Amino acid sequence: MDVETLKKYLEDKDFVTILNHCREPKTYKEMKAAKIKEGKLFQVLKALKVNEALLFADGKYYSSPAALKLL
Repeated sequence: MDVETLKKYLEDKDFVTILNHCREPKTYKEMKAAKIKEGKLFQVLKALKVNEALLFADGKYYSSPAALKLL
């Protein structure tokens, strides 16, 4: 995980919202309840997954322990 990149992401409230929302594993459908526009939600998910701040297993997304420490 690139900590500096993640710190830049955390300046955007949508990134923080998703990481907080995914403290417990959530499906994509459940994440839509965070009230983020779908296009932006997809961008946030992609960026966080590439940075390994958001992990995926068993059909659900969850925040990595390292990312949660930075919140």
